[in-house]
Amino acid sequence: MRKRQRANERTNERVTGWRKALSPIWSLALSLFIVLMLVGCGNDNRQSARIPDFPKPGDSSRAEGALRALTRAINQSSPASAYAKRAVILLAMGRVADALEDIDEAISRNDNAGSYYLTRAQILRALRKPDKALQNAQRAEILGIDTPELYTLQGDLLQQQNQFDKAKLYVAKALQMAPYDGEAYFFKGLLAAREGDTVQALTLYQQSLRLKPRYLETYNQLASLYRTLRNPDAALVYNGQALRYFPNNARLYYGRGLIYHTSRKLDSAIACYQQAILVQPTYYQAYFQTGLINQAYRRYYPALASYQRVQQLRPQFPRIDTYIGYCYEQLGQYDLAIEAYTKATQQNVADRQANAGLWRSRRRQYSRNSLFLPEASDEAVNAAKSRTQLDTSRVRISTIQPKARTSTGSSDSLRRSVKPLN
Repeated sequence: MRKRQRANERTNERVTGWRKALSPIWSLALSLFIVLMLVGCGNDNRQSARIPDFPKPGDSSRAEGALRALTRAINQSSPASAYAKRAVILLAMGRVADALEDIDEAISRNDNAGSYYLTRAQILRALRKPDKALQNAQRAEILGIDTPELYTLQGDLLQQQNQFDKAKLYVAKALQMAPYDGEAYFFKGLLAAREGDTVQALTLYQQSLRLKPRYLETYNQLASLYRTLRNPDAALVYNGQALRYFPNNARLYYGRGLIYHTSRKLDSAIACYQQAILVQPTYYQAYFQTGLINQAYRRYYPALASYQRVQQLRPQFPRIDTYIGYCYEQLGQYDLAIEAYTKATQQNVADRQANAGLWRSRRRQYSRNSLFLPEASDEAVNAAKSRTQLDTSRVRISTIQPKARTSTGSSDSLRRSVKPLN
């Protein structure tokens, strides 16, 4: 019993000693917590204007939350950094025009931030303005941005302008700084493909996928390259892998439709084009390919509807009026066909199909309305006839008579008489 009492007393003494030793630490921690709470409560405006971190790719809920927070920050104090961050998120969401407005506003408030020019270069590249994008990328480099992301961007922009030597230098610099950057390997493969080295391009694309398996452009390039090489099975494999990561990407469905289209599997191709339209209703290329397939099947009404949708979305689409005119012609609506063909010939005088279609439509319209061609055509026909008819009163015509004798050319001088024909 005495031993137990002594053990309990020793335990109590240890606990008491620990409490005395920890009491200053707990007091300090409690004091810091109270101070932080007071600072947070007394500074609601700054807390409400806090710029959030970037959301992870594919996290749509966090992206929307970040956009709302950034919009609140912009409405309260309009900091340049809030505009810049919102531009990055908008670019990732595909809202490129809105992203450009935000980054322009950020640069107007602070024109010495190299990261802002890098973001604007990425946006301009997405808008397919490589010249302006390259200018902004070079400005970012001058302002001290030294990242693999910038150098791969410059390499891509330079190869778009066929400056392959400079592009290789920037991509090599990016790989030197980040040897495991899958995006840099992708652009190196893109350079190889542009120079015609298909084997090297395939190797680099596959290396890019191993390092960055969720990079969409690599899948698109692999599928497109294998489609060009007449290997649709491999192209479909890479396209299918991309669709697992990006199931709502209209471009992937369009690319899959092209693979089937090249393989002459038209029903599967049109189904993929329709899926692309379902995901992105403004995908005018998918409408056009759908129109081509319907035209090949002689389904001219749906083909015409597809072509008209292309014209609505992209009025300057090459030769779209020629395709519309052909559908009207095949449907027997010659007035509308003549109108479409005339517009096509006005835009391009050398469009042989439009000129031929215009001639056919006019002739068929005239033959439907009358048994004879119009006066202008009659004059042309009469003029053509006048060039071929002869005036017998002014031209002397002599009949051809056969020779009376013929010689065989033999040494015997064998001769025979030939009577003229009566």
